[in-house]
Amino acid sequence: MTHGGSQWLNGKPPTIKDFSVNLNPLGTPKFLEELIQEAVISGAYKYYPDNYKELKKKIAEIYNVSEELIGVFNGASEAIFLLNDYGVIEPNFSEYKRSWSYFAEESEKDFIFKLQGKKIIVSNPNNPTGSRISLEEIVEFLSNGGELVIDESFADISSVERTLKLTDEFDKLLVISTFTKSLAIPGLRIGFTFGKKSNELESKAPPWRVNTIVYYAIANVDSKEISKFFHESKREVEQIREKMISSLNVKTYKSYAPYILAKFPTSVRKINEKLTSLGYKIRDCSDFVGLNEFYGRIAVRSDYKGLFVALDNLLEHGN
Repeated sequence: MTHGGSQWLNGKPPTIKDFSVNLNPLGTPKFLEELIQEAVISGAYKYYPDNYKELKKKIAEIYNVSEELIGVFNGASEAIFLLNDYGVIEPNFSEYKRSWSYFAEESEKDFIFKLQGKKIIVSNPNNPTGSRISLEEIVEFLSNGGELVIDESFADISSVERTLKLTDEFDKLLVISTFTKSLAIPGLRIGFTFGKKSNELESKAPPWRVNTIVYYAIANVDSKEISKFFHESKREVEQIREKMISSLNVKTYKSYAPYILAKFPTSVRKINEKLTSLGYKIRDCSDFVGLNEFYGRIAVRSDYKGLFVALDNLLEHGN
């Protein structure tokens, strides 16, 4: 399946300014980089991980949730891969296993996602539109006996209400999350779940699925520093996002996420062909169910001005 990101060259990561990948615009916090370096220097990679008890303890501390409700995985993608089929509101993340689908309502300004059926999976905020589902609607769906998986991979740095506290009340709720986006560490692969089904999902996963470098770094981090960083990040994302939306000279949709969905007058594939020669890339959304070649997703980053100048030139002059 197609995802954002650019190819490595000769075994090294690309140097392109890649707006197809949605990471925290503040980058990896210094306190975490220091712990990653400490893990390497101490030789943590020479050891197998244990049962992840200390990792779960730290995650529970960060989010103020019981350890018993937490499962850990090799990124949120592994947890998603281990799930059964669910109904999906489109457009949505391509890796969900679909038993059936239905479409969100597209208005002039945003996409409206309504929970229907008895067993569904949703991303909140939605990927790729940036829309959100209210906590009230989620509670109503669960109270009526619905089974719900909520992918909150971007929630730590988005303007959405988290549902973690509901996992103790509703047995049919599973929340998926990750530090990949919020701490800008996609290469370290750390995801986790909250809910009474976490143990069942972990039983399907292989042992030693979380490497000891990220295990060491997260298990030894100060949870207060993480919380402070997330708070600062949400504010930064919101400020940059609104500046980007007001500066982009194409149709955009209301977003609560660290990315923006835009509709262009020409194919995003063709736009990217020109952009890559200028050192930029955005996400072509033509492979999302319900979208087409004219939709593109742009990550929220502070260095967006050069990209927007390039887009303006391409759209106005075709070069």
